[in-house]
Amino acid sequence: MANYLEIKQQLQACRSKEETFKALVTLSKTLSRLPAEEKTEQHKVKGCESAVWLIIEEIDGIRHFHVDSDAKLMRGVLVAILSLVEGKTSDDIQSMDLKADLTELNLSSYLTSSRTNGVLGILDKIQA
Repeated sequence: MANYLEIKQQLQACRSKEETFKALVTLSKTLSRLPAEEKTEQHKVKGCESAVWLIIEEIDGIRHFHVDSDAKLMRGVLVAILSLVEGKTSDDIQSMDLKADLTELNLSSYLTSSRTNGVLGILDKIQA
């Protein structure tokens, strides 16, 4: 998976909404799909415009995230979010300002109010 700085450079280099969309779709292809049996109501993130599933597991104090969405654009956003938090401890994640980090990725034109609510729901669940 690409790291946050690579993703940030890639998205900040986009000069149009179309370029950003293409970059997000390209990022979405790097995200492994969840098996159908893991796409349950228990794993579904509430408040998202598109269906998003999030599974968090902690191994030896390190958090690992398994996510999927039925929307390519949201899958690209999820890759960006995961680049911030994957492989960190719970304390590290709770001390981060994930909203500020995501703001630097120039995603505002894609995050409609309903998508923003969904992303905030994802961030809250990750930091819980």
